[in-house]
Amino acid sequence: MIRAVRQKKRIKRRLYLVGLLVILLAATGGALHRFSLSHQDNSRIIQRAAGKITDGQGNDRSVELNLRGTIYDRHLEELSVSYQLFTLYVHPAELTDRRSSVEKLARVLGMDRELFAERLKNVKAVIEIADDLDKQQAADVAALNLDGVYCQAVEERFYPAHKTAAHLLGFVSNNTGLAGVEALYESVLQPGVFRSTDVPEVDFNDFEPSGRTTTDVILTIDLDLQKQVEQQLRAYRESIGAARGVALVIAPGSGRVLAMASQPGFDPNYFWQADSWKLQDLVFQPDFARELVRPLLLTAAAIYEAGLGGQVLPVTVRAPDYGFTEDRLEKYWRLFGFQNPVRPILPADGEQGTAGGPEAGNGSRLSGAQMEVALASLLNGGRRVTPYILHSLYNHSRQQYYFRADHSSRQRIIGPVAGIHLRRELLLNSPYSNKDGFLFYNSNVGISESKGLTEYRIQEVLLAAVPRKLPNVLLLMAVDYGNLYPLPAGAVNAEKKKRELAALGRKLLPVLRGYGEQVQIADRPGEKNEDNYRRFLISRRIEVPEQKKSYVQVNKIMPQVTGLSLRKGLQRISPYHLKVRVKGSGRIVAQTPAPGESLAETGACELILQSQI
Repeated sequence: MIRAVRQKKRIKRRLYLVGLLVILLAATGGALHRFSLSHQDNSRIIQRAAGKITDGQGNDRSVELNLRGTIYDRHLEELSVSYQLFTLYVHPAELTDRRSSVEKLARVLGMDRELFAERLKNVKAVIEIADDLDKQQAADVAALNLDGVYCQAVEERFYPAHKTAAHLLGFVSNNTGLAGVEALYESVLQPGVFRSTDVPEVDFNDFEPSGRTTTDVILTIDLDLQKQVEQQLRAYRESIGAARGVALVIAPGSGRVLAMASQPGFDPNYFWQADSWKLQDLVFQPDFARELVRPLLLTAAAIYEAGLGGQVLPVTVRAPDYGFTEDRLEKYWRLFGFQNPVRPILPADGEQGTAGGPEAGNGSRLSGAQMEVALASLLNGGRRVTPYILHSLYNHSRQQYYFRADHSSRQRIIGPVAGIHLRRELLLNSPYSNKDGFLFYNSNVGISESKGLTEYRIQEVLLAAVPRKLPNVLLLMAVDYGNLYPLPAGAVNAEKKKRELAALGRKLLPVLRGYGEQVQIADRPGEKNEDNYRRFLISRRIEVPEQKKSYVQVNKIMPQVTGLSLRKGLQRISPYHLKVRVKGSGRIVAQTPAPGESLAETGACELILQSQI
């Protein structure tokens, strides 16, 4: 009996202790719950301090982004440059005095106070108030020392020359180079470590790049010449109604590219607005009939066969085509290198970090680069050159240039004696000899078949070189009328077209003078160009908002991008203004959200890329 009473008392004590423990745990949980918000908020503030403005002393403590490297021309003129901007966010729950905060922020940002207050009524935990703030504006916001208000640093890429050299430079999205030089030297331009094997054409003098540093890329391009060539090509195309055109200017002795253009063009600042037609780089595409340069080939073959002591008969007494049969002439197409492929300088669509795609063809059609390189070999004494665009890299951590190594080809298409004789006769005694230099022009109406349909294609080419005795600048300009004029050959006034081409060539010869010499660059790139920065800010604050409004989609359904290159995929999803996360490189093999899913509940997507083998 006594034992049973004691056992009951022990059970009651245990139940009492358990109950007390439950009460204490509940009280502790409630206290932690009450204080957890402030702890979480403090944690968030600390995290934001790593990359945003949260200065309690009113000083600008914003973290400087390690920006993408700048691309320069050979005079260190900016072709592509990155700037740091800021986006202003507000955490409404953290505001201690909402009315006072609104008034102060609206005054600093120059915004309407009522509009500012209206934006804060959004139910989101964090609200984006303004973007494209410059460093001074971000510092002014930080100086207000407001709880729940912070600025996030972002990087923006800008192309000061807009459409000039657009195909050459390419473009960037989400800080990733997707085309042109931006893609070719992606590993170098991205701040951080890259291997010397990523740019084998550069002589690093046994130095291996390391550390999170910024590296700039200096090209052989001359921005002033690039602008003039593009302007002349555009004006000529518009005057004759040609659908597209290409231009390439090189130093015939080395292959150094001074200008390269493909039209119609686009503005890389707004690359997503361009369709696939405008984004095509045509310089290395074999789209031109080889008949365009047949007269030049015939003249060169006749000079070569006549030899040192021979003489080429004038047109008034010589046989048609200098007496060459097509089989015999075919040998000279190959000997002089017109049929030899020229590997593209820039990466093909969807590729990064490697120069060029497949080498441009060897059939009945030639690329502009093939015509240019073949003529360069005839004008430099018989040595074949390879076009290149990289002058040097500048490493900011070591404050040192690393120059392109001499990778000039020693391949000769003909012997040195025959090469010098051929060059002299072409420049001084051929029908294309001009007192100001070398000038060849021709037009051709050919038949092209596409999808079982036959159409006439009108094409024109102009080749010019200066100075006359030993050219150091060689220009190719070619246009294609496309399908604008599907007329029979008899309806085209070939002589009139040749007169127009001749006039254009005579106009360009003086322009080319003075651009062939190598230039001495400064000891180091200077500070970023203030005029370019001002133009950048103006474009962000005026042009971009207008473009965003015009691309609003009503039916927000995730489009299909799997199988596309990153460039085309981003172009397809750009109207939806999604935040894109990219993994890997190559072509898109997976996407989230899936095609057809609603975008109403998300503002982001993820793309998985994989190289094609």
